[in-house]
Amino acid sequence: MTVLGHNSDTTRGALNPLRRLLLPIYLPSALMAVAQMTLLMVLPLYMLELGTGLTVTALVFAMRSLGSVVVNVPASLAIARYGHRVSMAVANGMMGLSALFISTASSSWVIATAALLFGAGMGSWLLARLAYITEQIPNHQRGTALSMLAGLQRLGMFTGPLLGGLGVETAGYRVIFTVISVTALATATLIWLFAATGSSTPSGHHQAELPSSTGNQTRSNNRPTYGLATLIPSILRRYRALFVTAGVFVFALQLVREQRRLLVVLWGTRIGLDAEAIGLIMSTAAAVDMAMFPLAGYSMDHWGRKVAGVSCIGLLSIALGLLPLTTTALPYLLVAILAGIGNGFGSGIILTMGADLAPADEPSQFLGVWRMIGDLGALVGPLLTSIAASLMVALQLSALVGLTGGVVLAFCVNETLSRPSTR
Repeated sequence: MTVLGHNSDTTRGALNPLRRLLLPIYLPSALMAVAQMTLLMVLPLYMLELGTGLTVTALVFAMRSLGSVVVNVPASLAIARYGHRVSMAVANGMMGLSALFISTASSSWVIATAALLFGAGMGSWLLARLAYITEQIPNHQRGTALSMLAGLQRLGMFTGPLLGGLGVETAGYRVIFTVISVTALATATLIWLFAATGSSTPSGHHQAELPSSTGNQTRSNNRPTYGLATLIPSILRRYRALFVTAGVFVFALQLVREQRRLLVVLWGTRIGLDAEAIGLIMSTAAAVDMAMFPLAGYSMDHWGRKVAGVSCIGLLSIALGLLPLTTTALPYLLVAILAGIGNGFGSGIILTMGADLAPADEPSQFLGVWRMIGDLGALVGPLLTSIAASLMVALQLSALVGLTGGVVLAFCVNETLSRPSTR
């Protein structure tokens, strides 16, 4: 009886921090995951509908990633100064206004600018919520907490393409972008009402100590002061050993993930599928992806972060390499499902590793650069497609980059999982 009671108390203690994330983090994340994934599926199709070619379509798609890249440093400073609630609410408001601009535009340049702003808002939102969770959840529970967040993202990957494909066929592109705008503005309101106020000053007792080989968990009573011009070089210099190893993996994984979102859609049009069929197939693959997040959380917190990361990037890379071999709907679906399985293995892996590695005295600044590295990968992917000789070349190059990142993670990165001491 005593053992059962102790286990019950332990379970309740583990769940309490997650319950505090429900309204300020998880509900807005679920809504914005659907909105974002709808936009990612519909935007390249909309550009093709306007008569742009592959190069312009890929460049416009890349603007979202560029926005996320350029905003990471100023967003990290804003989080440290103004706190999480203000940062998250403003970021979601930016996405809402950007989607509204896309809904009224027909010029490629206007749409590209709006996509840039949407990416900046998304990057700020993702960074602020990651910094919040890093401070609230201890190391040995982060895999579960962040895989749940990634599971919500997978929910968006399932419902977003499905709703986008059906919506395009029934209501048209402009209505879809308007709905995305309203959703983002609604999440900004939710965050403002329910997120806790206060700054992003870290609570030291939440930060688990990592193995000494990582060398990043320095604690200081004198927190460094950075400006826009000094933050990136200072953080890269202080934690260069992490960024030339784990950073390579993050760059490669985000490149492969972004290429999956773009190239699977474009390859579907290449083999003659319409928007509704592509949306249905992507949603089917996303359902498999979404179902993987409990396993991803368990594996990260029990088997280690590297097992999840290598499985994720390896299967994604293989799927991209196989995609050019598909010429009809069925093999296209099977390869998309394989990519979904791979991506599902990595549910929350970048968030979790970033939270593990973030130093106790400057978490938001470190995470800003950490996210910037990943966003650079997401930006380079579509740019690679825009300059590649063909979709097939872009797919094969992306697969090669992904496999390289998997090798670096397997052999050059220390495991970041630390277990609570037993008494």
